Amino acid sequence: MNFANLKLLIFDLDYTLIDSSKGIIYCFNRARKEMGEPEVEPAKLIQRIGHPIEETFRLFGSQDPGQGRVIFRRIAAEGAMAEKSFLLPGVAETIPELFRRGFRLAVASTKSRREIIAVLEHLGLARYFEAFCGSDEVAHAKPAPDSLFRVMEATGVKPEQTLYFGDHVVDIQAGRAAGVRVIALAGGPCSRADRIAANPDAIVNNPREILEFLN
Repeated sequence: MNFANLKLLIFDLDYTLIDSSKGIIYCFNRARKEMGEPEVEPAKLIQRIGHPIEETFRLFGSQDPGQGRVIFRRIAAEGAMAEKSFLLPGVAETIPELFRRGFRLAVASTKSRREIIAVLEHLGLARYFEAFCGSDEVAHAKPAPDSLFRVMEATGVKPEQTLYFGDHVVDIQAGRAAGVRVIALAGGPCSRADRIAANPDAIVNNPREILEFLN
């Protein structure tokens, strides 16, 4: 793969840079409790990470998924999401090194923009990223390409100059739809077979391998 014209690296967030599963489970079940609905088993919620949160409320039978999303985001904004998130191994070294090499960095996630920035600020990495796009800023969340288009528009970078990293099948699908090259990361709720079937340009096992891959 030729990286001679590569300028912009866009990253998914969950299971690509961070693990916020405890925060998602906490915020989701607190929101369910406020709506008078039963908690959902953590293992079932983990399988939904990477999908828009309103869809997850709908899937588990909430009477008002939109209200669930509003409550979820309020609880997350109070600090629960950031406090219960942590960087994946190797990310703390990889992101500063990519920045040092001159790549422009951005995040496109199904989290809200506020959640993205709050988590990355809490974990000390926000300063390395120049653009963020959350699912609350686009008409259609991943697997639609809207968030990637928005980031490229904000940075003035073309699809052929962009590389997208994500763990989930919806990330690969979004990247393909946006016309950018896609590198899948192992981990998260999707199987390797599912990732291969989605046809990324390559798969790396962990964030540390990104540096070797781009050499």
